[in-house]
Amino acid sequence: MLSIRLKDKKGKYYFLVLSLLIFIYYLRQNYFVSYYDESGYINVSRNILNLGLLNINEPLRTYFYPLIISCVSIFTNGNMEVIKTIMSVLQFVVYTYTILTIAEKTHLLIDSKVGYYLILGFGLLNPYLIQSTTLLLTDVLASCCIVLSLIKLVFGDFNKLLTYFWVIALAYIAVMIRPASLILVPIIIVLLIIRTLILKDVSILKACLISIISLIIFFPQLYNNVKQFDNWTPLVNTNLYEFQSNLATKNLKYGTVIINNEEPGMFFVSPHPVNESVKGMYDLIYKDFPGFLIVYSSHLFGVLDWGYVDTYITDYYPPSRVISSLFLYMYWITAFYGLYTIFRNKQPNKQQIYFIISFIGSFLFYWAFIGTTIIESRFGYPLFMLLLPFVGWGAKNAYNNIRSGTNSFNYKRCIQYVLICLIFMALALYISFLIDYQTGRINWLEFLMKRGG
Repeated sequence: MLSIRLKDKKGKYYFLVLSLLIFIYYLRQNYFVSYYDESGYINVSRNILNLGLLNINEPLRTYFYPLIISCVSIFTNGNMEVIKTIMSVLQFVVYTYTILTIAEKTHLLIDSKVGYYLILGFGLLNPYLIQSTTLLLTDVLASCCIVLSLIKLVFGDFNKLLTYFWVIALAYIAVMIRPASLILVPIIIVLLIIRTLILKDVSILKACLISIISLIIFFPQLYNNVKQFDNWTPLVNTNLYEFQSNLATKNLKYGTVIINNEEPGMFFVSPHPVNESVKGMYDLIYKDFPGFLIVYSSHLFGVLDWGYVDTYITDYYPPSRVISSLFLYMYWITAFYGLYTIFRNKQPNKQQIYFIISFIGSFLFYWAFIGTTIIESRFGYPLFMLLLPFVGWGAKNAYNNIRSGTNSFNYKRCIQYVLICLIFMALALYISFLIDYQTGRINWLEFLMKRGG
C-alpha cells in the first residue's frame, strides 16, 4: 500500500528536472579545470594506474576516491575533461538517489505530501551541494554513503544478511573516501545495539561477523601506510585533526580564492583572541573556558553558514551569495522547527523513535565534533543531509497549523511564521556578514554602498 502511494508523487520529476538544470550550469563552469585538492586526487589516481594500488605514497588522502577516478580514466584515455564529467554525473546520480531515498523513507513515517515535496525542494535544489557534485572532492560522496548506511540501518530487513553488509560496508567506504566520516562509525555501532533493544531484530553475532569481513576495505590503505611510512594506521598518515584543531583556536573558517596576485588560502578570524600558548580546542577549555565557549559556539554557527556558492571564491561578492544563504537559512529554520514539533508532540511509535534517535544522535555528535576544527563550508554537508528528514516534520506541522480546516486559512499564524523566518534569516545574515568582515578582506557594507552609488 505504501509503495503504491509513493508512485503517485509525479511532482518529484519537476524537482529532478530543475536539479538537473542547476547541475548542468555548474558542470559547464567546472568540467574543464581543477584546482588544489582536486589536483591532489587526480595525482593519486595517476599513481594508482602507474604504480599499482599497493604502491602509492600518499600521506594526506585515502585511496578509495582516487581509485574510482583511476577506474574511470581507464575508459577515457586519460582525458581529464571527460573524466571530470563522468565523475560529476556519477556523484550527481548518487546524490539525487540519496535525497529521493530520504524523502520516501521519511514519508513512510509521517505520511505528509507537503513534507515530502519540501524535502525534495531543499535537497534537490541546494546549489551548494549540487555544485559540489561537479568537483573532484570527496565530501558529497562520503556524506551520501553515511546517510544511506543510516537509512539501511533504520529501514532495512535484518533477517537478511545483505542488510548487515550494506550498513557496515557503506560506513567503511565513507571512511575510505573521507576519513572524517570515521567519527560516525561508532555511532552506527551504538545504533545497531540500540536497535536490538528497541526493535529486537538485530543479530549482534552477524553484525560482528560482517564488520570483521568488511575490514578488507581498509587493507590497501593500511598496507601502503606500513610499507611507505612504517605507520600501522588504516587512515591517513598525517594527523590532520590535530592540525585543524590547533588552527581552530585562532581561526573560524577557511576559504579558497582564485584571484590574481592573491594568496589561495583565506582565514576567517576567530571572534575571541586566543593566547599563542594554546594548542588545540581542548587545551582552550582548561586555559580559557569563557573564551572556549565563544570560539566553539562561533564554530557551531560557522559550520551551518556555508558562505559562497561558486566553486572557489573567484569574486568576493558573487550575487548568488545572498540568495543561496537565505535558501540555506530557510532550510535550517524549517528543520529545527521540525525537531521542535517532534519533542513537543505526542510520543511516536517505535520505528519513529529509532529513526529520530539515529538521525538526531548522528547530527548532534558530528556537529559537536566538527565544531572543534577549523570550519570549511563542505564540512557542513553531512549535517544538511542528516537533518533533511526533519524538514518533513516541520513542513507538515506548519501546513496543518495554517490550514486549520478544509477550506479555511489561518492568516494570523501564517504571518507569524513569515515574521519569525524573516527575523531569524536577517539575524543569521548579519552575523555571517560580520564573520566575512573578520577576514580583513571582505567588507559587504562597502561593496553594497558602491553598488548603490
